[in-house]
Amino acid sequence: VVSTQSTGSSGINAEYGDPRYPAFNKGPKCTQYFIDFQKCIWRKGEGYKPCDWFRHHYEHVCPPPWLEKWNDQLDRGVFPSKQLVKWQAKFPKAAPVEDDE
Repeated sequence: VVSTQSTGSSGINAEYGDPRYPAFNKGPKCTQYFIDFQKCIWRKGEGYKPCDWFRHHYEHVCPPPWLEKWNDQLDRGVFPSKQLVKWQAKFPKAAPVEDDE
């Protein structure tokens, strides 16, 4: 008898994702990078260079239609993230960082 407790009925270990669906497997990381970038620029300002690390990662992990949708939602003020809303309520919005160049 084969145990399906940790691998599920398909025999694939769901903890590491299903290699047949790479876009689905990247979904949680994509979402978190995008939210972390929004939190970073909210707290530190638009020009804060270390925030670009998050931008770089979400741009390479997320499908472009998701980014278009999320940016549109942010512009309209309806982005559905409780995590981001709590962050924005907790911290004041930073002023944009000026370039010293």
